[in-house]
Amino acid sequence: MIENFNNFTSFNNPDDPVSVFFVGETWCDKSFKITRECSDLTALEYIIDGTGTLEIEGQIYSPSKGDVYFLKEGTNHCYTADENEPWHKIWIVFGGEFANAMIENYLPGDTYYFPNCAVKQYFEEILKISQGNYPYDVMVNKITSQLLEIFISIRDMKRYESEDLAEIIKDYLDESVEEEFVLDKLCEDVNYSKNYVINVFKAKYGITPYKYFIARKIEVSKSYLTNTNISISEIAKILHYADQQYFSTVFKNSQGISPLKFRRQTRK
Repeated sequence: MIENFNNFTSFNNPDDPVSVFFVGETWCDKSFKITRECSDLTALEYIIDGTGTLEIEGQIYSPSKGDVYFLKEGTNHCYTADENEPWHKIWIVFGGEFANAMIENYLPGDTYYFPNCAVKQYFEEILKISQGNYPYDVMVNKITSQLLEIFISIRDMKRYESEDLAEIIKDYLDESVEEEFVLDKLCEDVNYSKNYVINVFKAKYGITPYKYFIARKIEVSKSYLTNTNISISEIAKILHYADQQYFSTVFKNSQGISPLKFRRQTRK
């Protein structure tokens, strides 16, 4: 096992609203196993790669790439890395009244496992901050803002579970059709990983979000060409194509004719 971590316990003040005790990154091996009874710590861990098993308060999960698990103070838990594909993870041990308030208000009670979370960037930033040359108070403030982002993301993700995620993504794309397609931004806004977003959408609509988005742009451009006198270059600009030539190429590949020819045919 390879483990890099920073220990901040000597800086902690019990009156601080948030205390950061440890932040680290671990490359587990097949022998990795930790067991705690009535744990005296609170931690969040993000799985960068690999898989394993978490047993906490009688619940059993298999956290893998893109998942987050929550180790709550006072719980009985045991977690073990898979022998063939052991975890690579980033983790933080923290506490304090404000930290507890965030947990209480943003995490669903007695829920310890959150699959397909689009929060990797926040954990990476926490790790980066912990390795920076900041005074402890400044470091904690910076990490607290990242923790809040994680909690908000998990809350929103759980909310989407009660709705149809594929339809949410479709509505998002429909509303953004005159903008650029940025998959990272889409995943950040719906708080799910790229693979999960793509797979959920494709399972329902038989097409990737990107291909759906391009098809919607073509449909919108056809409406402009048919129903307005807006120039082709302006249509390309409205729909956030790089230039008229690129728009014309994409349109012809989709429709078999150029935008100009399409306009002439529909105006007859």
